[in-house]
Amino acid sequence: MNGSLKKKTKSIKETISKLTKLLNFPLSNRLSTRLLLNLTLLSGISSIFVGLFMISITEDSISLYIQKQHNEIGLRASNEIRLFLETPIKILETVVESQEIVGLNPFLQNLRLNKIVAKHPIFDRISVIDTLGNEITTTAFSSEEKQYSKDDFFTTVLKGEKYLSPVQFNEVKEPYIVSAHPILQFNEVIGIIAARINLRSIWELVDEIKIGETGNVFVISSGGQLIAHREKKKVLDRSEVIDLNLLKQAASKQKKSFVFFNSENEKMLGTSTFLEDFKWIVVIQQLEDEAFEIVSRMRYQVFAFVGLIIIIAIVLSYLLEKRITSPIKTLVDGVKRYADGDLGFRIPTQRYAEITVLADEFNTMAESLLLNQRKLRKAERLAAMSKFATLISHEIRNPLNSMNINMQILKREIEKSDGDIINKNKYSEIIISEIQRMDNLINNFLTISRPPRFDLVQHNIHAILDEVIFSHSAMAEQQKIKINKRYCESKLLANVDGDQMKQVFHNIIINAFQAMPKGGNLDIITFCIEITKSNTIKIPAFRIEFKDSGYGIASNKVDEIFDFYYTSKKTGTGLGLAIARQIIDGHKGLISVESNEGKGIKLIIEIPVHSENIGIKN
Repeated sequence: MNGSLKKKTKSIKETISKLTKLLNFPLSNRLSTRLLLNLTLLSGISSIFVGLFMISITEDSISLYIQKQHNEIGLRASNEIRLFLETPIKILETVVESQEIVGLNPFLQNLRLNKIVAKHPIFDRISVIDTLGNEITTTAFSSEEKQYSKDDFFTTVLKGEKYLSPVQFNEVKEPYIVSAHPILQFNEVIGIIAARINLRSIWELVDEIKIGETGNVFVISSGGQLIAHREKKKVLDRSEVIDLNLLKQAASKQKKSFVFFNSENEKMLGTSTFLEDFKWIVVIQQLEDEAFEIVSRMRYQVFAFVGLIIIIAIVLSYLLEKRITSPIKTLVDGVKRYADGDLGFRIPTQRYAEITVLADEFNTMAESLLLNQRKLRKAERLAAMSKFATLISHEIRNPLNSMNINMQILKREIEKSDGDIINKNKYSEIIISEIQRMDNLINNFLTISRPPRFDLVQHNIHAILDEVIFSHSAMAEQQKIKINKRYCESKLLANVDGDQMKQVFHNIIINAFQAMPKGGNLDIITFCIEITKSNTIKIPAFRIEFKDSGYGIASNKVDEIFDFYYTSKKTGTGLGLAIARQIIDGHKGLISVESNEGKGIKLIIEIPVHSENIGIKN
């Protein structure tokens, strides 16, 4: 019977191999390829003419559009920079007229200035300076008072004029400018307010503006000082990025668009906007080749149209191929499910007669395999029953002899007028214990000969585990065994037979206790996982690991641990784990073992959360 199963399994694998080769048949011999070529020939020539016509009418308009787009970007960037700089300057102009500043009260000045800095992070530092250059108050956290009489702005502001410095850099290499204003009282300068305005927002603005792959914005003073550029090293090194003659033309508004070569000798298309109040120039630059790339690309637009037609032809060919090969794929998937052991599945019939014949043959074969599998299971159970009958004939004789002897002793104790009640109870308990032992043997026999039916109901697996663990807590305490639980979440819901799962957990925990006669640790860990069915389908499942610190088992005995009647204990029947595996198999799950001889074993259970069509049928 095993030989027949192997032959049919081999036949399934050979059929899968043939069908796979059919699906990988060379594309050039397919009808879809011919359709693709015909569609390409019909549409290719007309697509070329349409593309050339589009190129001829769009070259000039695209060129004008690019220049206009650059101008708009430059104007928008310059407006943002102007607003960025005007805001703090207007704040300072308002502050110098306030009573706290004019009154030259350091405490009130400090309070007012710190409020401004807290509200407007654009200010790095604001200081009030007297007419001798001494710092009266500042927002900077420094105990050292500064002297500004030699600074550039000092002389200018003492004349009653406003001052805006060139771009400078602070300790962390961030750009800033100094804006200084006179503090007037009765038209006389009584002090100076100077503020550091941080320009990092301008750097950020410049970094954000990108035109194509190579285009960008930079800001430069009319004197040639680079203020903001996406390459910060050029700003810090004060590199020259544009010819000074072009800068003069941009500042005088003689040219708004121009072509120049950058420091890498690349030809750039430039557009400038002049900030007259600050003498700054905002330049939009982009590689000329990229800026006019669309014009060049339009000359080859015909190839895009041809490519589009090719793609459409390929899609149509693909859809046609899918229509033809979809039934074959369904057949292959069905055969794979048979190969995975799902013999209850039936391949649906298809629209093509030849495929339907194949599907019917495979379904017939699967039905035959399922029938043989059931016969094999019956044969295995009969063999197990035969072996168990031999075991019972040996095992049941011992408790019967023990009961016979103890009942005779108990009878004599009862007949005695002064019989000891303690002895009577002792012999009664021995008899009851032996009866229980025989009852267990008979229950195990019935379990093997009549496999359980499963009543699937949604249960909390953690609750079942907790109930079984609690029932063994007294024994664990007596044997000095510590049970450690590590659950994946508060609830682990699954469709299982609750009573059957309790028996599985009970058998595993009893085995673990027996493996640790001198005490130890039993770790129980749960996981939420996915298991793969039919090579592709993933379904939710749960995993439980029971890991003890007992003596373990030899590696060459691991494969026998779930066999009926296998046991390494003198008094064991070898049925606990065998019955556990039978229940797990019935739930379409897996049970396995990992052993480290001398250090304990790990039992692993994996069961689908939603089991269907489970249970062993005769």
